Amino acid sequence: MNSPALSLVAIFCNRYFAFFLFLLAYSSVLHKLGGLPPLWSSLRLEVPLLLYGYFFCNCLLKKSRWQPWLAALPLVLAYTITDICYMVYNRVVRIVEVTEIPELLDIMPVHYAMLAGLAGITTFLVLLLSIDWRHWRRSLIVALPLLALILTIEVAPDRFLTTFHIVGKDVIGWSDAGSVANNGRLTMIAYFEALRNNSIDKTLAFRDRKAFIEQMATLSRQIKTSARDRNVHLVVLESFLDPTLFAGLMFSRTPAAPAFTKLVEGTDTYSISPVFGGGTAQAEFELLCGVPALRALSSVEFNVFTGAKTYCLPSILDDAGYQTMAANGHKPNFFNAIAAYQGAGFQNIFFPRENAPDRDTYLSTGDTKKEWYMFDGTLLNQNLDYVSRYLQEHPGQPIFNYVMTIYGHTPHNLDETVRPGLIKIRSDQQQDEHLERAVNQHYYRTEAIAKYVQGLLKIDPHSLIILVSDHLPPLSFGPTTYKKFRYMKNIDNSIYYNRIVIIENGKTMQYDTMHHYDVPKLVANYLTDGAYCRNKQCSFVKKTIANQIPTNSQEDYMTIMAQATM
Repeated sequence: MNSPALSLVAIFCNRYFAFFLFLLAYSSVLHKLGGLPPLWSSLRLEVPLLLYGYFFCNCLLKKSRWQPWLAALPLVLAYTITDICYMVYNRVVRIVEVTEIPELLDIMPVHYAMLAGLAGITTFLVLLLSIDWRHWRRSLIVALPLLALILTIEVAPDRFLTTFHIVGKDVIGWSDAGSVANNGRLTMIAYFEALRNNSIDKTLAFRDRKAFIEQMATLSRQIKTSARDRNVHLVVLESFLDPTLFAGLMFSRTPAAPAFTKLVEGTDTYSISPVFGGGTAQAEFELLCGVPALRALSSVEFNVFTGAKTYCLPSILDDAGYQTMAANGHKPNFFNAIAAYQGAGFQNIFFPRENAPDRDTYLSTGDTKKEWYMFDGTLLNQNLDYVSRYLQEHPGQPIFNYVMTIYGHTPHNLDETVRPGLIKIRSDQQQDEHLERAVNQHYYRTEAIAKYVQGLLKIDPHSLIILVSDHLPPLSFGPTTYKKFRYMKNIDNSIYYNRIVIIENGKTMQYDTMHHYDVPKLVANYLTDGAYCRNKQCSFVKKTIANQIPTNSQEDYMTIMAQATM
């Protein structure tokens, strides 16, 4: 064989070239399955980082026939995890989300959690046993560039960001996928971590933003003067999916209970969530604090709340003389809920006694053996009883009653003994088993919701009632199912659109499409008899661009977070 041919064979047999080709092909396959853009689109920044990482892993491990494969494993896993996260939740994972692993395992089915734990422990042990401890000095020298990069990101994030904006391509604020296409997966993960650290430093400048603080104080005074003791009930429904919004599906019967259909009276209002498939706390943050969840300090804003009071809707109403109460159907350790609710301004926080035996509460989960999660009707009936008693015992005391349900959570189990399947999906295409269960849950959920609203209107007719989904459920195949069955006729960003029902003084209202962060503005507008939106831009009153971020929202966000993290 001649030398040019030998050289060509040597190149293709080289482990680094083979690793590069594999990731090119692997990322392309993942992209076709719904993952992030392939490596082809971000060669300039991503390839040097990948090849260096592969070189470091090779130096770290003992020489053996398995060395090239084991060295590739961490990087391939990083790509896989990043793409799976995107396919399920439509966003790029952040480094800080490592802190959420206990919460993820806590909410996962036991067998899935055990399988994930076993896979992680096995991988860790295999890599640990394969490390070449005899040549640790060599590994340390090779690790110096990596240590320098980590140090810069954590200690001098502004320098990293400055350099990135010189050598990198555009970061698209509204599209994680677009940013990855421009710069690469690992590059963007490093960028997001540097941005988070830089934002934490910047909050110091917002802790005494007098104009915003006075603005919130003025709003509280306005509400206290004009609200006339009108109560507010905000119910956030876990993964509340309206099946009728799938243009490509037909059903054996109407998915919603008749009483709910009568309640909405043909109104058709939507609210755009910051998340899809998961991340309930992000939706809660926007619904309670009135600013976009920018993920500047953490992948989940609530996770960095300390309990220090900040300028969210409950604290504004608290200052206006309201009794603020939160009822959550899940667990107090989920997404730092207690500190987050305290910081947002809730005076009373209730969880089911089964999940919080050491806390004072009126809630109990009921039988959850087959469905795993507390049924909406069980939670809402108990809340209605509590609110009814409270209003009787405290006449003239206005309340902000916040309820966070959990029943619609994946995998949408049904207890057939009490909630048998009533609805079949008619479609020529392959079914999503989670979707059919979610459709049947929808019937029973809407039945319970309608009963709850009727009860509220009976005891509190002159009030504001808001029902909104935190986000859409991921179902079995994430955005693919929504696209295949034409959810919202596949309009732009359709998977972020959620039903919202707004009932003012007993009448269901129609509004323009809003974002979750507009809900506090809607509450303020109701309690000030429209004065709030006469003085400020309200997207639900006057149409605005769907992706437009309100003026000063970033400064307001930083001020809220600066107070919340004190």
